[in-house]
Amino acid sequence: MFPTTKLVSVLFVILKSDDVTGTLWSDVANHSAWKMLDFFECGENAADRIIGGLDAALGQFPWIARLGYVSAEDNETDWMCGGALISDRHIVTAAHCVRISPDEEFQLSFVRLGEYDTRTDPDCKLRVCAPPVQDRAVKPNLVRSHKLFNNPNFHNDIAIIELDTPVELNNYVSPICLPKEDQLGDLKVGELVTVAGWGKMNMSTDQRADVLQYVQLPVVQPVVCDSIGRGFTVSESEICAGAQLNKDACGGDSGGPMMKIYDTPDGPKTYLVGTVSFGPTICGIKKPGVYASISHYLHWILDNIL
Repeated sequence: MFPTTKLVSVLFVILKSDDVTGTLWSDVANHSAWKMLDFFECGENAADRIIGGLDAALGQFPWIARLGYVSAEDNETDWMCGGALISDRHIVTAAHCVRISPDEEFQLSFVRLGEYDTRTDPDCKLRVCAPPVQDRAVKPNLVRSHKLFNNPNFHNDIAIIELDTPVELNNYVSPICLPKEDQLGDLKVGELVTVAGWGKMNMSTDQRADVLQYVQLPVVQPVVCDSIGRGFTVSESEICAGAQLNKDACGGDSGGPMMKIYDTPDGPKTYLVGTVSFGPTICGIKKPGVYASISHYLHWILDNIL
């Protein structure tokens, strides 16, 4: 139902001249939505250490959202996509995660924030406990997918979900930053970024992660994504990344954030640089994945959170 994509940290190449970057920033710098976003502290986490394995630390990615889809037949919930909180009521995700036809078995019904271990609520580590998860309903009139989203080729695969009521911000539920002028520069091949989610961990089974996972990978030249097939050609609005054996995003990770940490005058902060779109049918086989570029869609995002 959803394209295959798996947990990934990605190195990517976005070629931008200083002129292009300056023009982009001048187009959005005075946008009225920036004033709203600047109200929120963003890009900070409550993790007390960096985990060297695949398990994230409690509070490491407090902007991670899970999208819950409810079956009309038996009222069961499945978690098919992720997203990233950018304010107290807006989620950035993939368009294919929200454009579900009325005859689908599962319908997008709510968003969960503050999740870490899907088996426990509240989540605790080393005698430190996070608050309970926060669920918010998804109403069709509050979902905005890009009008040029083209399924099945997945160009313009980006959407905004406005929650029915704002979430309560705390150390374990807080927004990620959107890129500003200093974060709109060149991203070089081999530069690491991170992708996180609860997607599939093993392609031989349908088992998804219980504990939030993350991974790091490199961005590759756009032409490498031609190997995915489907007649897909990467556009300037997309990032081609990965092509690492057994390191990838997979089913259940779609819509989740691609992240990068930047130094700022207020210390290191995490920025949203991409969203998981799609990848090869089988994950982790040294084929890359495709990610929607947040820099490209920055103006669109600002227009759709007012």
